[in-house]
Amino acid sequence: MSKRRISKQQSARIEKIQQNYHESKKNHDALAEGLVITRFSRHVEIEDNEGHLLRCSMRPNLETLVAGDRVIWQMEGKNQGVVVSLYPRSSVLAKPTSSGILKPVAANISQLIIVIAPKPEISWPLLDSYLVMAETLHLHAVILLNKTDLPCESLKTQLLMDYGSLPYPVLQASKSNPASLQQLKEKLNHQVSVFVGQSGVGKSSLISNILPHEQNISINELSEISELGRHTTSNSRYYHLPSGGALIDSPGVREFSLWHIDASEIAQGYPEFKPYLSLCKFRNCTHKDTPHCAIIKAKNEGLIAEKRYENFIKLCAQYTK
Repeated sequence: MSKRRISKQQSARIEKIQQNYHESKKNHDALAEGLVITRFSRHVEIEDNEGHLLRCSMRPNLETLVAGDRVIWQMEGKNQGVVVSLYPRSSVLAKPTSSGILKPVAANISQLIIVIAPKPEISWPLLDSYLVMAETLHLHAVILLNKTDLPCESLKTQLLMDYGSLPYPVLQASKSNPASLQQLKEKLNHQVSVFVGQSGVGKSSLISNILPHEQNISINELSEISELGRHTTSNSRYYHLPSGGALIDSPGVREFSLWHIDASEIAQGYPEFKPYLSLCKFRNCTHKDTPHCAIIKAKNEGLIAEKRYENFIKLCAQYTK
């Protein structure tokens, strides 16, 4: 039997199918893993497995990408690519927008470095909100008192009294004493850390000292008039550490959201509360003016710091409905 002759139209169709197959295979072979270093509007800067940086666009169906995200990308043109997929995150740090929507700041972090300073004046409930968030996300937390060259003896005393017995290292740092950064550097090893804290406490200055070879870290002095720092970092950025691990420089935030969690979840974020939580008489105890409350009893007996208990009540009023 003679072979069936193929028309020009059929031949063209077969050729197109073969071309699409080879193009699809080529694109599949070009898929690669990457790390998001920072984001610029609808583009991200990613690092490939060889340490090269390139700018990529994002597929419209992807959720917001942030520094620390692990992604799948492919080449699209010369020195450009497109992010096609996002790996599941082990953790994500978010802050609220003016409309109350949570905006991711950093992903896949393992440690919070909570920076406080004598100026601007410390917000104790804000410090505790960071610590509660660290407990909720199962992150390591380090409290860093910066600018210790300023008068801060009463602040040091308060920290030692209320936080010294908690499972959070309390470090000190000063730009006048470069050696004071050594303990901080040791805590950063083999962790993916993010610096958080009020604006003006010196997060970018600390990172600049830790990574002196990075030239794009913006630093502004504290406003002498308002004593509220100017926001110096517009986008989170991922920095590798020479000794291992990484850190993310996050935008300064004056407030931090706990996602409207209930009082029982906030209480779980206070490690010194945990031995007493099951001892309250009522299962739905709010630990505020509640009879037979084990938390209040422990506070009255000096087993829980008065300041920490007051912060807990303020956080419950602020974040619970």
